[in-house]
Amino acid sequence: SCAVVEDLSAVEEIRPGNFVYFDWMQVIIGSCKVEDVAVALACPVVTKNASRNQIVVYGGGVHLSKDFTVDGKGRTSFGAVCLPTETGWSAPFEDTYVSSLSQEHGVLTVAPADFDRIQIGELVCILPAHSCMTADLMKTVVTLSGEEIPMLHLEAI
Repeated sequence: SCAVVEDLSAVEEIRPGNFVYFDWMQVIIGSCKVEDVAVALACPVVTKNASRNQIVVYGGGVHLSKDFTVDGKGRTSFGAVCLPTETGWSAPFEDTYVSSLSQEHGVLTVAPADFDRIQIGELVCILPAHSCMTADLMKTVVTLSGEEIPMLHLEAI
């Protein structure tokens, strides 16, 4: 709702939630464009399985939540996969997505053409299905310029 309001001058308080970052779910339902998404979780690549076209990253349910989207092909996705760039992250891979989560790890199902573009030890950027929970789970936000911004948690109030 905040994204479509032009004048908030009469508003005393808002609780913007998803409006701050947007997320992959908002892209899927059409309420924003992928370039509007302002949060990505940087996850190190742990291992690869070429026979299944799957990659395991350190980034699981405790980082991304268990919220998911269902794409136009009927696939459950916990987030879109991008590569880091000097100014943020690339556009999401077309047929690569976070297909399952355990507590600490995520499994990426990777399009065969993209499998060799992602190497063990490198970082991938995940656009979370639901950014509110991802942001809430982090202790700090690191901006693209490297600035660390602490998160305000209720127990600190």
